[in-house]
Amino acid sequence: MHYRNVRNLMGALLLPAMLSFSPLKAATDDTAETPETYGITAETENHRFLYSYPKALAREPALSGYLSNKALGEAIIFSADSDRDHAEAVARMGNGYRLKPYDYQVLWTEEAETSTYISLSRSIYQYLGGAHGMSTTTSLLWDKNADGPVETMALFGAERFDQALQKAFCEQLNIQRAEKRGHPVDANSEDGFDACITPSEQTVILGSAKGARFDTVSINVAPYEAGPYVEGSYQVDLPVTRTIISAVKPEYRKHFAIR
Repeated sequence: MHYRNVRNLMGALLLPAMLSFSPLKAATDDTAETPETYGITAETENHRFLYSYPKALAREPALSGYLSNKALGEAIIFSADSDRDHAEAVARMGNGYRLKPYDYQVLWTEEAETSTYISLSRSIYQYLGGAHGMSTTTSLLWDKNADGPVETMALFGAERFDQALQKAFCEQLNIQRAEKRGHPVDANSEDGFDACITPSEQTVILGSAKGARFDTVSINVAPYEAGPYVEGSYQVDLPVTRTIISAVKPEYRKHFAIR
């Protein structure tokens, strides 16, 4: 399936004053060189929406169009849901009451490129009321030959993946837990936040130090999965080994290399 860019659809679907599709600059300190990004921004009294991806991905028109279409679709749904929730709150509580503005931010990052795939991660922040927002990460592989998305875990057998990574993943996760908590994890603890978790149930991101093939497997863990909210997310980066390659489905093994 081919995807087309959404720039020409903006005016027909959303108010131009509220939504724009344009190059954005990453928000960092003024002295740092930051890659230019394409994105959609929308801000009203009810919500803020920000969606961006690296401008360099325009080298793959189908991928750029896919991301742009996702941005537009998510903007429309989020804006409608936000306006509905705020209107319902006013109807219940009266005109003097307002919900805090909602917030939805998406940042796509290019993690690696091989001859066949582009590996992407997607950082998401949402605030939909309550005490705090929520940050999560997802991943995506883009097949350059097929011009379409591929789920990262589709390259692996889930059971063999867990068997190959579980021990090293848990060891590194506990090291990071200890750093955040200031004390080692008790091996005999019955606290769920001390338990090891299943790698395949988290977000799997593929990376490459040399570019030719994938040689790094990263496991990103969302808040509440491995610790309380205050600890935030975790990410364990593991070098590809023979054991990990054995968990890759045979038809995809040529895309991996031992690091």
